[in-house]
Amino acid sequence: MDLGLKGKVVLVTGGARDVGGEISRFLAAEGAVVAVNFNKSEGEALSVVRQVADAGGVANAYQADISNHAKVTAMVAKIRADYGKIDI
Repeated sequence: MDLGLKGKVVLVTGGARDVGGEISRFLAAEGAVVAVNFNKSEGEALSVVRQVADAGGVANAYQADISNHAKVTAMVAKIRADYGKIDI
């Protein structure tokens, strides 16, 4: 299945655990660069990042409480600094 995601930078909030982790891995398998957001589950986020890398994909973990506007703004700025954009 080609969803046209190759090279797209995708931010997955809650991307470290359960459904979010599955979504992160799926999007990476489709060729997306995945920004895995987590709040308190750093270990799980780093595990998802390792799994993506082991499968040949690109992902990075970003901590931010998405209920805090300033934290989200800082996270978005960091992702843009790392990858130049956020597509989705």
